[in-house]
Amino acid sequence: MSRPRGSRDADHEAKRRDLLGRMATRLMSRTVARPSLRDLAAAAEVSVPTLRHYFGSRQAVVDAVMAECLRRGREGLEALRHSDLPFADSIRLYADSLVRALQAPRDVVLGDVFAVSLAEGVMDPDVGISALNHIIEPTLQVLEARLQVHVQRGEMIPVDVRAAGLMLLSPLLLASLHQNQLQGSHVRPLALEALAAAVSDGFVRAYGRGGPGPVASA
Repeated sequence: MSRPRGSRDADHEAKRRDLLGRMATRLMSRTVARPSLRDLAAAAEVSVPTLRHYFGSRQAVVDAVMAECLRRGREGLEALRHSDLPFADSIRLYADSLVRALQAPRDVVLGDVFAVSLAEGVMDPDVGISALNHIIEPTLQVLEARLQVHVQRGEMIPVDVRAAGLMLLSPLLLASLHQNQLQGSHVRPLALEALAAAVSDGFVRAYGRGGPGPVASA
């Protein structure tokens, strides 16, 4: 007797999610530059035709892996959307939290997710859309929302929050990639926590109303 349609769909999605979990660890590990579809199939312990059945092309696999990374990180990301702290404290806490999160040891390190997504996107413009949609833009949009809260409270000058968000996010992300994924810690070490403090303090001076206030410890 055949299974009901809904059961087949659930089985398909469960299998697909299992494959994504295995491939996410492999793709984002950076052990091999741009692993092939065969490499990803091996990591998932299935054949290439099976991988194509569930996803399609390599581009579709990479898109699905990035979407899975976003799904896994969505709860933590959304927690950054709002802060009840005063402007200076909020920005300092955001900067500290981002720097820590990018380096935190996990099955899939967040800094590696950004590094691989950027590399894949630069090498393949079609994948670049996936990197934007699933990794870069969600991160930026959450920060924009946080900044908009401070604008609405009158703590931050009226400004294009997307441009302001890029001003805060970019040096923190670049510095983390420089030190970790690019091995800058062995070439020219940098204290990321001190940088986060300097960047956030400069941001508050540039965009805050009334100057920076006391900054709470993270």
